[in-house]
Amino acid sequence: MKNLFHLLLFGLVLIFVISCSGKKEMEGDPKIYAEANDYLQKSLDLREEITGIEKQLKEASIDYAALKEELKTWDKDIIEVPGFEHSHDDEHDRDYHVHNPMKPFKDSEHLDYQKVMNEEIVQLHEKFKRMTLPEVMEESK
Repeated sequence: MKNLFHLLLFGLVLIFVISCSGKKEMEGDPKIYAEANDYLQKSLDLREEITGIEKQLKEASIDYAALKEELKTWDKDIIEVPGFEHSHDDEHDRDYHVHNPMKPFKDSEHLDYQKVMNEEIVQLHEKFKRMTLPEVMEESK
């Protein structure tokens, strides 16, 4: 009887583990999630470029503390898209990775969120690029 109990318990645990580890299906339109992921990838490309610009500004001893704060806020707010979670060996060769938890959005909300985040990083990228213009760099020294 005791062995039967252990066997049943083991079976239940095994079923639970298998059901939890299976790939979860996305709720919503996969095309919308794919479009949201396109925006995310564009944003991450710009964020990676900003990392290089930051190195230039540090080497030139230019103070960019205000921009750095804006960038930290963006970094805290960026999220991945369901079904497109990154792995550290994916096709994108970036140092920058997103590790923020996803938000419980609908597919269209994920798309809207990624559009807004992309607009913000585009603006930040432009501000960082302006800091590297020769006249600004000379003025900051």
